[in-house]
Amino acid sequence: MRILVVATHIKVPDAHGGSTHVGELVRNLRGHGPTMLLARNGSSGPDIVGVCFYAKHPPFGLKHALAASYFPKSYRAAKAFKPDVIYERGSSNGLGMMLSKALGIPMLTMVLDEHFSPLSLGHAKRIIATNLELIPAAHRHKGVKVSWGANTDHFQAALDPAPSRQRLGFGDSETVVGYTGSFQDWHGLRYLVEAAERLRDRPVRYLLIGDGRRKAAIEALVAEKDLSDRFVFTGRVEYDDVPGLLAATDCCVAPFDPDCHPLSAREGFALDPLKVFEYLAMAKPTITIEAENIAALFDDPEHLTMVPRRDPEALASAIAAIVEDPDGARASAKRGHERVAANHTWASHAAHLSSLFEEMLREQQGDE
Repeated sequence: MRILVVATHIKVPDAHGGSTHVGELVRNLRGHGPTMLLARNGSSGPDIVGVCFYAKHPPFGLKHALAASYFPKSYRAAKAFKPDVIYERGSSNGLGMMLSKALGIPMLTMVLDEHFSPLSLGHAKRIIATNLELIPAAHRHKGVKVSWGANTDHFQAALDPAPSRQRLGFGDSETVVGYTGSFQDWHGLRYLVEAAERLRDRPVRYLLIGDGRRKAAIEALVAEKDLSDRFVFTGRVEYDDVPGLLAATDCCVAPFDPDCHPLSAREGFALDPLKVFEYLAMAKPTITIEAENIAALFDDPEHLTMVPRRDPEALASAIAAIVEDPDGARASAKRGHERVAANHTWASHAAHLSSLFEEMLREQQGDE
């Protein structure tokens, strides 16, 4: 089985969640057959073709026209590759549908958020989502619930923390709280800073890995609170280097603020958090928010700790509880790690997709 992945608005490799998702998707699908990726210009790697020159999500009236402008180059690459099936990321705005029709092969579409093409939903044989409510009702009968995951070979629980702790200047008696991400508004980092203010009398420090448009504002807030000696900001870090840095932490946080994410503010928290999977893959005690989609994946306190959103007092208390009972926190994280390893890996996600592709191919053969 030869697989074509269409993810035109994603650059691979890159240092953000979308790139992680697509990169891991392609890497693991290659275990089920040759796989080509159509991605954003600037992408690189074997069987990766950059076709998209418009980095932002286009206005509604323009999105299909832009997708059509990518078609000639995409079609030439796809025809030479000779795929059997197509996986289209919703934000590709119908390019997968165009290629599916032109090549006469079945297509699966992924819906992540509000960025999708009604034309693709109508044409797709399967529509996958982590929350089926994201799929418009008229097409939900084709929906299949999926879960994202972590690369447990990359995010390993056994990584030695000593080298990165020494390099970053963390003392043996200090508890290090970690975060990884792109500093989006909805990541809720202001609440971590406010929690740190409440914990200034405890030996707790904070490692914030990554970069993004809100990073400068968070650094300014840290300075305003006179906490600069407690926080280490790494700046942009390549995906391959993230686990080595996370190894330095004693616990990790994902204090999301869904009200700052437009779709989640309307529909409820809509995104399966990759960082939570990755923290638990490394068996790091993890604190995140109370949210229906997270509670469907993990139990509090069996696997991790959940606190109310926008509540720095509760977040500070949860961090303090880990400081006071590190053995109990590690036991919970070990159970969380086992849950991720069993159910939430990119390898298991790719295997699920492969089974859907096989179903689609059998159905097509039955129709011929």
